[in-house]
Amino acid sequence: MKRLFSTLACAGLIYLGLLIVPGSGPVASVAFYQKDQFEVIAHGNGRALMPGNTLEAAVNALAVGTDILELDVHLTADNQLVVRHDAIIDTTTNGTGRIADMTLAQIQQFDVGFHEIDYPGLKAPAGIVIPTLESLFKRMPSSRYLIELKPVETRVADHLCRLVKDYGLEDQVVVGSFHSSVLEYFRQTCPSIPTSMGESEVALMVVLSRLGLGHLLSPNAVSVQVPMSYAGITVLTPSLIQTAHNLNVRLDVWTINNPDIMQQLITMGVDGIITDRPDLLSAILEKP
Repeated sequence: MKRLFSTLACAGLIYLGLLIVPGSGPVASVAFYQKDQFEVIAHGNGRALMPGNTLEAAVNALAVGTDILELDVHLTADNQLVVRHDAIIDTTTNGTGRIADMTLAQIQQFDVGFHEIDYPGLKAPAGIVIPTLESLFKRMPSSRYLIELKPVETRVADHLCRLVKDYGLEDQVVVGSFHSSVLEYFRQTCPSIPTSMGESEVALMVVLSRLGLGHLLSPNAVSVQVPMSYAGITVLTPSLIQTAHNLNVRLDVWTINNPDIMQQLITMGVDGIITDRPDLLSAILEKP
């Protein structure tokens, strides 16, 4: 019993010490985010309104009040960055194959529709194809982009860095990835382009915020994107929001398509909502 008491006492003292340890302070602000502006973020360029991750979806999303276009990229066999969520084309096109094994010309032979699982009942106009990221940059050079690196390979990171710099969009792009190795590689090789938090960084932030130790974090990111819950565990809490704001890290929630939940999150003080229905969120905010 004495040993247990001693252990608990030591743990308590360590915890109290951590509470008073000064943190590293907030991260520097970046041009990508305007202070105190709530962001309408179109998931897959608003994939419930037009086939996701397409040029046509991006144009439509901006027309209904989107602030940031959220999209995913893969690299083709001929080293072209294409905007696409899945590594295969089967789920949204009338073709089949792995993007990494196909050239851009091969991929663009097929028409893109709505996702066969998420939105199987929606019909798309004919003639929509999987676009290159460069085509979006050319068509919408003044837009802001939240871009997720999907593959585990780092080659896609190199191509993305080069393309963003070629178009002078360093202040209009934030890059993320679920793969910590890819994200760290991108930060090291392309430091001029800001990033969001990776999966392991988010997990640490959630834990420390619940312990009241969020100040101990020293983020290498300017934003964090989280679900409201994951695997039955509540992720989004007031303490997480406060931790993010104390660190000057923008906090966005995905993927929210219910207007009542959108309003709830706005009231809670999140910085942005990632949604398949940017039209609904814009209407709540009275945006055009």
